[in-house]
Amino acid sequence: MRVTGPPSEYLESTAFNRSRELVPLNESLPPVAIDDGRPPSDPNRGNSDFHPEDNFDGHDVRQLSPREMVSLSQDLYMRGIVNFDEYAALAFQPELHPKYDQTIGALTGEPAEPDRKRDFIAYWEDRLAFERKYNTVDSKDVAVSQRIVDILRALEPEPVNITT
Repeated sequence: MRVTGPPSEYLESTAFNRSRELVPLNESLPPVAIDDGRPPSDPNRGNSDFHPEDNFDGHDVRQLSPREMVSLSQDLYMRGIVNFDEYAALAFQPELHPKYDQTIGALTGEPAEPDRKRDFIAYWEDRLAFERKYNTVDSKDVAVSQRIVDILRALEPEPVNITT
């Protein structure tokens, strides 16, 4: 079997580069450092532009599905409100994995329900209590969980009082 490619005059006429170098298409500007007075390793470092009244596209953190939590966590990360570790913890939703029913679901006996609404504040409060009780050696996980609970509480909608 004979495989032919484009004619050699075509390759010579184009700026075809056979090297494996990465060549940027557009020149980019260097990243700008944000100095909020905290060291970069501080888990509480975040953007000072955090305004809970923004409501982040109407997300109610007491009634979110795992799919919606992924969207919200990405929005929080892109706005600079959460750092990468917090984003990774919020965005990790095992029920979105295609093999959930064959792995975790087979062990627990519960199928994936990625669109069922949940109270993520209660979930993260429980996780924080667990981290404080059993993970006293690594305080980074405790700090990440505490910061997530604080952010989710700040995003919690105000209760509506109906007076008659």
